[in-house]
Amino acid sequence: MEKALYWAMAGASAYWMPDILLHWLFGYPILLLSLLAPALALLLYRYESKRAGGASLLLPLSMLLGIWMIGPVAIAVSVQPHGGTFLSPTSITDFIRLWAIFPASTFIMSTYSGSLGGVALITLALLLIAVIQAKRIIASNKAL
Repeated sequence: MEKALYWAMAGASAYWMPDILLHWLFGYPILLLSLLAPALALLLYRYESKRAGGASLLLPLSMLLGIWMIGPVAIAVSVQPHGGTFLSPTSITDFIRLWAIFPASTFIMSTYSGSLGGVALITLALLLIAVIQAKRIIASNKAL
């Protein structure tokens, strides 16, 4: 459980920190948001996969959960320099309610922030990795 939490937070950090930085520095560079953040998250996956010593289904799924769960907060932070009001004292309770439904709010908020392409790309990549890992695990169990 401890590793899953670490991988979730590491995946979220690897994905959303570059996204926030790009928003703050350049506004809404859609192409960079769609390619750089997923690439960095996949590099982290590769590093953690080697460190974990092989096929782990928990790694890509934990990273994916972290990316989607932290999404509303990261997007709210990234749009602050451009007039975002999600984190203002008057709307914090509304934001917490929005965060509680993070799958839907991550999708909707990433659409408006220009991050949807990257979120879709990393989601597809990590789900594909998870399916491949599951097939490897099943195949290795059948070989026994």
